[in-house]
Amino acid sequence: MGRPMRKGAQTPSREGVDEKSSREHLLDAASAVMIEEGTADVSLHAIARKAGLTAPLVTYHFGSKEGLLLALARRATGRSMEQLQELVAMPVPPEKKLRIHISGIIRNYARYPYLNNLLNLLLRQEASETAQSLKAAFVAPLADAQRAIIEEGVASGRFRPIDPALAYFMITGAAQSYFSSNRITVKLILGAEPDQEDVERYAREVGNMILNGMLLRE
Repeated sequence: MGRPMRKGAQTPSREGVDEKSSREHLLDAASAVMIEEGTADVSLHAIARKAGLTAPLVTYHFGSKEGLLLALARRATGRSMEQLQELVAMPVPPEKKLRIHISGIIRNYARYPYLNNLLNLLLRQEASETAQSLKAAFVAPLADAQRAIIEEGVASGRFRPIDPALAYFMITGAAQSYFSSNRITVKLILGAEPDQEDVERYAREVGNMILNGMLLRE
């Protein structure tokens, strides 16, 4: 829902686009422009132009450009955070949980290749309300869930003792680097733009490498 408007004011939306759909349309446009440009640092005019809407709609729906970026980050991470909490509670071995988690986080970065750049933009003002909100909604829950899985594995004798904080950077770093790298470099090394098969293959290999380094051998 947008912000309450003064009596008699008109919603600055284009004809045929209602309030809810225009808000989602702006988020879809922002996502598309970031993928096209290879960065999350894009202009409001580029987003509005892609959406076929006017720039004032951003202020109406999100309050500011930062508000739009935060809404986009929440949309990109919200469902995955819910699934991660469900995963932690599942009655399956910790190594299977970790493999599912690694695959899930890589798929999410494949879907939103600008996500790491977007999070860095929003978190750079560490004391800001936006940064604190994002930490509480994404960074802390992600770190806590990974810690819970790793500690379960260590306690059950499946994983060797490892600092969960270091494992956090290994796992998220592997997911981020593949999709945050320069497209030219990725295409040069792979021989083509990565497709869904490449994403799945990468997820499997990252899972194999991390688990092979963490599993306690008899």
